[in-house]
Amino acid sequence: MKEKLYNSLEKNKSKFDDRFDKSADYFFKYIKIFDQQCALVMCEDLVDNMKLWEVFLKPLNNLTGMKTADEILDYMMNYTTIPFNPTTAEDFDTAMFFLTAGFALILIEGVEQAIVMPAQGYPARGVDKPTNEGNLRGSKESFTDTGRKNMGMIRRRIRGDNLVVKTMQIGSKTKTEVTVYYHTDYCPDSLAQTVVNRLKNVDLPMILESGYITPFIDLTKASVFHSTGYTERPDTFCAKLCEGKIGIIVDGTPYAIIYPYFFHENFITNDDYTQRPYFASFMRMIRYMAFFIAVMLPGIYVSITSYAPQALTDKLIFFIYSSQNATPLPLFLEAVVIIVLFEIIKEAGLRLPTPIGSTVSIVSALIIGDAAINTGLIGSAILIVCAVSTIASFIIPTFYEPIIILRILFTMAAGVGGMAGLALAVVFLIINIINVDSAGYGYSNLSFGSPYSSSDGVFRNSWRRHDGDFDLKGVENGK
Repeated sequence: MKEKLYNSLEKNKSKFDDRFDKSADYFFKYIKIFDQQCALVMCEDLVDNMKLWEVFLKPLNNLTGMKTADEILDYMMNYTTIPFNPTTAEDFDTAMFFLTAGFALILIEGVEQAIVMPAQGYPARGVDKPTNEGNLRGSKESFTDTGRKNMGMIRRRIRGDNLVVKTMQIGSKTKTEVTVYYHTDYCPDSLAQTVVNRLKNVDLPMILESGYITPFIDLTKASVFHSTGYTERPDTFCAKLCEGKIGIIVDGTPYAIIYPYFFHENFITNDDYTQRPYFASFMRMIRYMAFFIAVMLPGIYVSITSYAPQALTDKLIFFIYSSQNATPLPLFLEAVVIIVLFEIIKEAGLRLPTPIGSTVSIVSALIIGDAAINTGLIGSAILIVCAVSTIASFIIPTFYEPIIILRILFTMAAGVGGMAGLALAVVFLIINIINVDSAGYGYSNLSFGSPYSSSDGVFRNSWRRHDGDFDLKGVENGK
């Protein structure tokens, strides 16, 4: 049972002192409001002192006439002109939550409640350009780490009363604020309620990033693909809300979750909707081609070279075999080693400080790669094939994780079973796509064979010839 606040300032101070245990940022000070004994409680580094004084305390400083504590509480909750939504905390757990979220509390002698003052001023990163979702045209804003700032950027783009915003605290220790967004005109009520219920059932001690909660939203099992997407762009986020999707933002991370997220959406960018339809369609075809190159090219190369060399020209066969004769490893194992080495180099460049990270790339490419070929440890042909496959995977960054796993599986299947092994790997890929749980909607059927595939699938029509609004509520109703 939650412990209630006392009507004595001394008892409340003693309890807060015990709770904070002499923390350096804990602040408790006795003040007077309307000549009545009160107290101000806050965490100094989370509160904007100037805002607290100018907006809240200064208007109350010179007022008189209130004789009792109940009159002060009634005035501040119902009659004051201070611009804030009157809120109270009645127990210590609630009070601690508000204090650690950047609010200030005013305690009144004789009142068993604390008045909550929204005077947050904690350090936060400002709005910056997107780092992972670049575009030629359109907005240059990205989400920040602060959930409330992100809320303002979304409200500025969707100006209507049909945008629903629900907040909840998840994490038994961190009490992280998680915000759910959806548009009632486009999102089915059943989908919204399902996502909210799943979030309420999240049982984790701490939530520090949006990736902590995705396993509780996406119930897909036994598949390398997933039905949740990420975006750092407010305009993309709002576009997905207007398609009937659910948007989730976790305070403390600039990457928002989109659910459900379908297979074809990984091949779509913001620029597709600002460029000419023929060019946008061409670029989408390039991305689909890059996906299959990234996944299958090393496997196809190993399969043909090892089991069907008659499919190659004489000059190509001579080049391949001259580069492979001096290498000590079997061709498919050599390909797997190169793929793993590429990932090691990428991870080293990502985790090291930026100046050193660029040096790692230069050393690995110019020294290690060249030396490995010259000494005969690896063949130049397979190195080129794996490099092309790796570069192709960068075109679809949202698929980077499954592409790495699939590329290794395809290469090993081709090395062990040849064309038959490659065919089994293709079946495995199709089963993985079909097996994704995307909130009851087919993970891939909204791009292939659906009424919307003719206007915004692999090919995109112009806005004049668009077949109308796309939204999940319309799909659910059969429209």
